[in-house]
This record gives sequence, C-alpha cells and structure tokens, in this order.
Amino acid sequence: MTIGIILAYVALLLGVTLYSTRRSKKDSGDYFLANRGIGSFMLLMSIFGTTMTAFALVGSTGRAFEKGIGVYGLMASWSGIIHSLCFFLIGAKVWRLGKEHGYVTQLAFFRDRYRSDAFVLLLFPMMVGFVLIYILVGVVGSGRVVEALTPETFARSDVTTSVVVDASLEPKLAAMQVPEALRDKLSFDASSRTLTWTGSMHPKRRGALMKLVQPPSKPWADAVGQLVKKAPRGAIPYAWGMGFISLVVLIYVFFGGMRATAWANTMQTIVFMVMGVVAFVVIKNALGGAEAASKALLASKAAERASRAGDQIGKMQFLTYCFVPLSVGMFPHLFQHWLTAKRASNFKLTVVAHPLFIAITWVPCILLGIWAAAVLPATTDPNAVLGTMVSRYAGDVLSGLIGAGILAAIMSSMDSQFLCLGSLFTNDIVDRYGHRIGLGTLDDRAKVRVGRIFVVAMVLIAFGIGLTNPGGVFPIGVWCFTGFASLFPIVFAALYWKRSNKHGVIAAALTVAVLWFWFLGDALTGEFLIGGMMPVTIVLAASAVVLVVVTLLTPPPPRDVQDKFFPERTA
Repeated sequence: MTIGIILAYVALLLGVTLYSTRRSKKDSGDYFLANRGIGSFMLLMSIFGTTMTAFALVGSTGRAFEKGIGVYGLMASWSGIIHSLCFFLIGAKVWRLGKEHGYVTQLAFFRDRYRSDAFVLLLFPMMVGFVLIYILVGVVGSGRVVEALTPETFARSDVTTSVVVDASLEPKLAAMQVPEALRDKLSFDASSRTLTWTGSMHPKRRGALMKLVQPPSKPWADAVGQLVKKAPRGAIPYAWGMGFISLVVLIYVFFGGMRATAWANTMQTIVFMVMGVVAFVVIKNALGGAEAASKALLASKAAERASRAGDQIGKMQFLTYCFVPLSVGMFPHLFQHWLTAKRASNFKLTVVAHPLFIAITWVPCILLGIWAAAVLPATTDPNAVLGTMVSRYAGDVLSGLIGAGILAAIMSSMDSQFLCLGSLFTNDIVDRYGHRIGLGTLDDRAKVRVGRIFVVAMVLIAFGIGLTNPGGVFPIGVWCFTGFASLFPIVFAALYWKRSNKHGVIAAALTVAVLWFWFLGDALTGEFLIGGMMPVTIVLAASAVVLVVVTLLTPPPPRDVQDKFFPERTA
C-alpha cells in the first residue's frame, strides 16, 4: 500500500509537470527562466521548496536524534532570519539587474560586473562541485527514506536471524505461547538459548514481540532489539530508491525546464508541509502525546537530547552557525529562481512568509528526532530515523502519504539543482566559449539540448557517488553550505561595494577553494570544529579579508562598470 501511494503521487507529479510544459514556448528563455513570469505565490513556493531539502527533513531529524533539541537553534532559527535578509538584500537587487541586463545565470552577472572570464572559469567548477554535493544530499536522503518506508516489500523466507538470550529468560521462553501468525517465523531452542526469526522483519513487529513475555524486562527488550536490528527488512534497496527518485526528477526537468520545476515546487511544497504536520500529529499520538513522549525521553539514556546541556552543542558552535545560512546568497539554483520573478514586489511575500514556513517544517522534525532517541536503538542510521518513525507508528496508508511528502521535499530542491547545472554549462561555458572549439553559435534548441545532456551526466555522477554510501545527510549538507557561505562576500561586494574588482574576487575565490579542500579530510569524518567554532567562520573571514585587501591594493574597476552598476542618483 505504501509503495502504491508513493507511485500514485509520482504519477500525479509527472502529470502536473508535463501539463505545464504545454504552456511553455519551447525556447531557452522559457526552459531556463520561465520567461521571467513567476508571480508572488509561486515564487514563494519555489524558493522555499528549493531551500527545504533532504537536509531540512531527513538531516534535521537525524541530527536531532544524535545531538538534541539545540539543532533547531543551529539551523532553523538562524535560517529563518538570514534567508529572508538575503532575499531582501541580494535577491531583489539581483532580479532588478537581471531584468535590466538580461542575465540568465549567476555567472553571467559576475562576468558582466567584474569583466573577467578568468573569474567565471574559476567559479564555474566550484559552483558545479558544491551543487553536485548538494544534489548528493538529496540522492542519499531519497534512497534512505524509500528504504526505511518499505520494509517487507520483498518478503524473504530463506533467511534466519538468531540471537542468544539471557539465561533469566529461558523458562519464560520455553513456556511462551507464540501466536499462530508468528509460528512459522519465531522459534526458541532451549538447549542453546537461541531465539530465531525466519524471514524479513518490519520494525512494527517489535511491539508484538515485546508482548510475548510478561512482565516486560530489560533482557527481553534487548533480545527483541537485537533481533529487529539484525533481521533483513526486505525493503526496496537504497540504490533502487535513490535511482528511482533521481529519474523522476530528471524526467520533468528534462522535458519541462524551469516552468515545470516551478509548478512541481509549488505542488511539492504544499504536499510536504501538510504531510509533515500530519506525520508529527500521528506519531505524537502514537507515542501517547507530546507530554508522554517527552517524559519517555527524559527517563531514557538519551535525556540530554531535551536540552543543549553537556557537550552536545557548544556555545561557540551555536553562535558561529549563523554564518552557514549565508549560503543561500550564493546558491546558483536559488539565484536562477530570483531571476524568474515577474516584478520586484513579488519578493515581499517570500521575505515575510519564509521564516514562518521554516518553523512549520523544522519544529516537527526536530521533536520527532529527539523523541526517536527514546524509542530507537542508538545505532540507528540517522538518515533513516524519520522514515523509520513513520513506518513504525503510522499505518500503511498514512505511511505512503507521509512518505510522499518527505520525498516531495527532497525532489523540490533536486529539480532546481539539476536545471541550474544545465543552465550554467550551456549559457556560461558552451555558448560563451564553444566557438573556440568549432561549435559555432548555438540556437535555442541546441542550448536546451546541451543543457539536458550535461544534467544527465551530473545526475549519473551523483548517483555513482551515492552508491558509495558517503555518510550522513546533515554533515554533507553543512560542508556543502560552508563552501557557498564562504563565497558570500563576493556577491555582497558585487552589489554594494563600487570599488570591488576582479582581482579581489579572484583572490577570495582561490582562498575559499584552498581552505575548503584543506579542511575536507576532517569534514569527511563528520562535522568538526576549529577552536570550538564552525569551520565556515575561518573560511568566510579569510575570504572577506582577502577580498578587501587585494581590492584596495589593485586598481578600481573601469568607470563604465561603476556607472552601470552604481549609477549616480539624480535629485
């Protein structure tokens, strides 16, 4: 049933997006920017859907499971403030310049502002690399969610799982009355004190197994926990899940471009916000209510998750997380969404509503994460916590609906990232430099075709990396955001500092690249700190200092550039 509902949702999504393509004009302007015709509501849904990724739902739940309620303050509270500030200070101004000068991509703006092909050629691989990592967050998250939501899909009867139980349980298990529904699955060998399960196992069976031995005891709970952990789930494999979701997104981006992406983001943002609240209410009630769930957490070994006490999240770490959300100012896919707005006033709704939407999305995820710490084994994969809680505490129908909502959040960002990569490669590399290798001038159809080919190639690369099981969604996302956030001084200077020049931004970008790779080894082992601070603090500060110093030591930009981007105001 769960799979059927998810497939039905995917079919509906493809239907909506393919319908939207009938309204497109089949040219590159429509494919990459929807002819700059997106209104206030769809702009809000597109931007919010783009920023709320697997990192926000899957990653935040898993991180709260590991670190506690302070995770909300780390990202959600800072993001609510800083995202809207970036939309106001960066997004609206970028839209105006894009409208006036016809920019299609972020790199086109930077090339014109700094009059430097060298800077664009330096920034392009950095943008592609960071976006590819961001796509990886969605790819990994989708695979783990599908896997967690579909236990016993492929029931297996040829696999047995055994655990040796505590001696105190032997007399109780010898006299245990196994229900008829479990007789072909559960058996106990008194001579070896071995409890054996035959076949795959749904996590929901934990409750039924716990009732077999009364009164409940810790040795029995430990035995059941080992059995549930070791038994194969018979779920849709991780690789199948991430491959399927990637293919779905690729299909509607491939054929529909930005218009299909905007329609999809609008639909999917509504779905994942509604289903997120539904998931929270259903799981909360299944746990006995918020008070009972919180008391269970406080009575468990994971009680520290209910506060920011101890060594879970340090004060300097908490404070310096404020720099991470600056990444939205340099997301090339978000930059592209800004350019789609019909008019500047369309940004008002996004600036006001975005923080509220963040709270609606993040609060349930964080609470589910800390409550899960009281009911799931500490060894549970953080990427699977949300899917496991839904699978365990919601019925098949609700699991399918909620699962569709989770996947909607993941897909609503992957589509923009796919399209952005195609746009950057087509407009800023092939169209600009293709004549040097004999490609000539590309017409609209050729631009769209080249963009599609590059997108497919990048998706295959992300899928290949995903197969290596690269790690937790949250740490991957944070390191990706570190790269984008550290480049923020470049876009801020481009818009607000007339004196900033190509020498300064090239030096700043090189500084970010060197430091980002320097710390990469530590980042691959999980989230790490420098002097108790987030690494983004060091990289961002170095980037800003280098930009300012090099700019002041080199000539200012040409006068015509200054007049174009900073015209004198007339009385």
